[in-house]
Amino acid sequence: MFFTASLFLLAVSGAAHCASASRGLPQFPPLYSPTFKTPNPPTINTEFRANFMQHKNDVNVGNHIISGFIYMSQSQGKVRLDAAGDGFLEASFFDFANTTSDGLVANSILSYEGGVITPTCSSFFVAPFIPLVSPDFLNVTNAVYTGIQDDDLYGPVSAWQLMFTDVQVTIFLDANNTFVRYDFAHPGSPLRTFTTTRFFNIMPGPVDATVFNTTCH
Repeated sequence: MFFTASLFLLAVSGAAHCASASRGLPQFPPLYSPTFKTPNPPTINTEFRANFMQHKNDVNVGNHIISGFIYMSQSQGKVRLDAAGDGFLEASFFDFANTTSDGLVANSILSYEGGVITPTCSSFFVAPFIPLVSPDFLNVTNAVYTGIQDDDLYGPVSAWQLMFTDVQVTIFLDANNTFVRYDFAHPGSPLRTFTTTRFFNIMPGPVDATVFNTTCH
């Protein structure tokens, strides 16, 4: 099943200082410059809708590629992900207002597997792979600026690295100050997990509350 606690999907947008004004990015000195100063982590947008595609691999699943749509709303305390992969369709709902004393979050999954005939409803309390972040998340986590990279889809992007529990996460921001990609790796784990996720068709702003309605509880 795609929606597992081992995944981390941090889908946010934000502002950042980047490296080359000639390529549409705000100017600041390159890393190997005597005038370089570490930029402050940007604030991030916690209300948005977007398409996404993701490639995960580890020693168990091998090659796992999915695509879908995400709705994230900090103000409502909810996240929804719709995803499709080989042989399945799923809509996963997280309610961060419904948690256990040890921090597990209510998660309901409406899924089709095999033939698209009758959906299956499953409900759990899980360690969420999607944190419901605050606007100052990168600052609170002491994210480190690691320079400009050339992304094969978006061109020059600024990279910010942080630790989320025991997972190493890199967040990428494009010339429009939008969070367009994140990579996470779990070094030291027997699974040797790596995941890269791309966001596109990003629509910032309040999310309609009706998208979180579901008969699966």
